[in-house]
Amino acid sequence: MTETPPAQLASLQLDKAQLPIYDLAAFNAADLARVKSFSTSFGVWQVPPEVATALRAPEGRVALGWIHDTGELVLLGGVPETGEVAVDTLDYEAYTAGEVPGFLGGSAAGVERDDTGNAYELFKSEVMPEGTRVALLAHVRHWAKAHELLWGWRRHHDAADGWAWLVERLARIEDESNGDHLG
Repeated sequence: MTETPPAQLASLQLDKAQLPIYDLAAFNAADLARVKSFSTSFGVWQVPPEVATALRAPEGRVALGWIHDTGELVLLGGVPETGEVAVDTLDYEAYTAGEVPGFLGGSAAGVERDDTGNAYELFKSEVMPEGTRVALLAHVRHWAKAHELLWGWRRHHDAADGWAWLVERLARIEDESNGDHLG
């Protein structure tokens, strides 16, 4: 459920469609299902300069993904890197993490406390830099449809014709009347 729609920062012209671009943090905060959902990665793509500029991806490399719970096909302005994510823990979890062996539910990674006494645990995760932008390319309701739409992406994502191939595939969404749509 969308709590508040994020502010649109820019747009991306894709044939006749104007696709919204948002700040990734605001986009995720607007619908927590995006954060909780499993997502399928369709790789890192080299995009034309105008797309890279709109997404603030100076190297022209972006990541394409499909969010299962929301059916959103998104283009991230950059490439995820391995980093650490801090997750708040409840006091009893922080206490038991140090006292209970891992096979009984304790934590092997350890729990840290900040200056205010709040407990958190660090996890390795893929992270995007602060200020990352995201373009909402399409809504594709079903996993099988997303895979059918992007079948063969591995041959095109890093090829000179990759962006043109993706745009052509996305145009197919508007040609069908099955509830899927751009943006």
